[in-house]
Amino acid sequence: MLAAMKNQTDRKIMYVRDPVHGNIRLSGLQEELIQTVEVQRLSFVHQLGTTFQCYPGAHGMRLSHALGVSYLADTIGKHVLENMYGIPDTEKAGIRKLLQAAGMLHDIGHTPWSHTLEPLYIEMNGVDHMDLVADLVRGDTTFNIKGAGKIPEILRSYDVDPSDVADLVCSNFKGPRYLQQMIFGEVDADMLDYLQRDFYSTGVAFGHIEVDRIISTMRVENNEIVFLSKGHEAIRDFLFARMQMYSSVYLHKKTRIVDMMLLAAARRSIVELKEIVDFHILTDDEILSFLAQKSKDPWVRDMAWRVKYRQKLFSQVFRIDAATLNDSDIFFLNTIGTSSETRSQNAESLALKLSEAAGVDPGYILVDMPLEAVKISEERFSKIGIKYIDKSGNILPLEKLDPPFAEYLSKAQPNRNYLTVCCTPEIKNDVRKACEDLFRMAAMPLFPKI
Repeated sequence: MLAAMKNQTDRKIMYVRDPVHGNIRLSGLQEELIQTVEVQRLSFVHQLGTTFQCYPGAHGMRLSHALGVSYLADTIGKHVLENMYGIPDTEKAGIRKLLQAAGMLHDIGHTPWSHTLEPLYIEMNGVDHMDLVADLVRGDTTFNIKGAGKIPEILRSYDVDPSDVADLVCSNFKGPRYLQQMIFGEVDADMLDYLQRDFYSTGVAFGHIEVDRIISTMRVENNEIVFLSKGHEAIRDFLFARMQMYSSVYLHKKTRIVDMMLLAAARRSIVELKEIVDFHILTDDEILSFLAQKSKDPWVRDMAWRVKYRQKLFSQVFRIDAATLNDSDIFFLNTIGTSSETRSQNAESLALKLSEAAGVDPGYILVDMPLEAVKISEERFSKIGIKYIDKSGNILPLEKLDPPFAEYLSKAQPNRNYLTVCCTPEIKNDVRKACEDLFRMAAMPLFPKI
C-alpha cells in the first residue's frame, strides 16, 4: 500500500486538452480510470448516436463526455465543500475522489450507438445500461474483452468504495443527498457537460450556458443542493437551452427515423437470428459493419447499408403530433394493437396493417410510438425540484421565485410525435394513402351520420 501511495504521489501530472473545458488536470484516480478498457471503449461510441446524419459535426465520442462529467463533478464538489465547515480535509478529499470516479464511469455500460440500441438491451435483460454500469463497477460482471475488469481494484487502491460509485450512478446513493444531486440531479454535472459538448459538436446556438456562474451559486442547505437566488437567470437559461436541444437536436425527426432503421436491423440480427452474442460490448462501427456485411439476412444488410452510407433513408409519411393532439387522434391511437401489447408490439401491428393495405413489404415500413430513450428524456422535464436561498436565508422553490417560468416548465414538453410512420422513398405514396385511409376509418365513430 505504501508503494502504491508513493507512486500515486510521485507520478507525472497528466493534462488533457478538452475542446469544451480547456486544459483538464487529471488526478491519479482519473488517469488510471481513463486508461481502462471499459472507459477507452467509449472512444468508439458516438455521444449523439446517429445525429451526425442531420448535423455532420456530431461525431463526438462518449469518452470526452465521461472526462467532462468527471471534471465538472469534481469542480462542483470542490466548490461546495469549500463552503461547508466541520468536514475534515481528508473526508473532503475522499468525497472528491468518489465524484471523480462516478463521473468518469457513469457511461461505461452504454450499448453501441448510445441510446439508439439501448431498447434492445432492455428487452433482452430487463435492465438498462445504468444497471450494467453498477455491476461493472462493483465487479459483479466483466466485459468479455481482453484487459477488462480492473476498475474495482483501481477504486479500492484509492480508498473509494466501488459500491458507493455504483449507487451514485444508479441514483441509489444512501449518503448525503447533495452528492447524488451532483451526479444526477436537477442541475448536475452530466447535463452541464453534455449540453455544452453537444452545442459545440452540432453547431447550434440556443443560448450560452454560464457553467461557472451556475456552479458558483451552488450551496448545501438541509443536506441538499440549493442555488443563490442571484443565479436564477443562469439556471433559467440552462433549462430553456435544454428544452430547445431536445426539440431541435435529440428528437430531430430524421435522427429518429435513422434510429428506427438501425434498431430494426439490429433487432432482427441480434434477437431473432441470434447472430451476435453480447452485442452491448461492441463499438459503433463493429456492429454496423457486421450488420452491413456479415448478416445472413439480405434485408438487414440493406438497412445497414442505407444507414451507413446515408442512401435511400426512410421518409416520414404520417404523424400525430403531441402538441396538437385532438379527440380524433386519441381515438385512432386507442384502436392500435391491444392493451396487453407493448408499445413496440403495437407499432409492429400497425406496420403490418399498413403494409397489407399498401401492398408493400412490411420490412420497409417503420412505426415509432416512441421508444424508451424518448420516455427517459422526458422524465427530466417533469421532475423540476430546483430550490433557491435568498439573502434572508429563506429556501424558495422555483415556483415561488419565478411563478411564470415555473408554469411554463410544467406545461412545456420537447417537440415529439406520439406516432410516426416512415418508409422507404420508393413506396411513400402508397404508404401515405394507406395511412390516410386507415386513419379515416378509425376516426369515423367520432362523426355520426346526420
